[in-house]
Amino acid sequence: MKATIAIAAVLITVIGTPALARNGVTSTTLLGRIVAGHGMPGDTARSKSDPDVTFRVLDNGKVERTNSRLGTVFITNPRAEWSRTSLSR
Repeated sequence: MKATIAIAAVLITVIGTPALARNGVTSTTLLGRIVAGHGMPGDTARSKSDPDVTFRVLDNGKVERTNSRLGTVFITNPRAEWSRTSLSR
């Protein structure tokens, strides 16, 4: 009985963790495309989990992340992030 519960717990952890890690941002959503660097200049998307956070693709291809509640703005270059992480593999 304990072995069955242990196996079930491990399976739930293994199966559930990737689903939770994605948090609804897949490459098929507009937000996912923007974050992955596939958005077109002018594309905007609002986070479902935090509606105060918006993402916008700038003319130079960089992504502007704005949090209206905190008054913060971050600009990232998703293509540079991708090339940096892909070269380190």
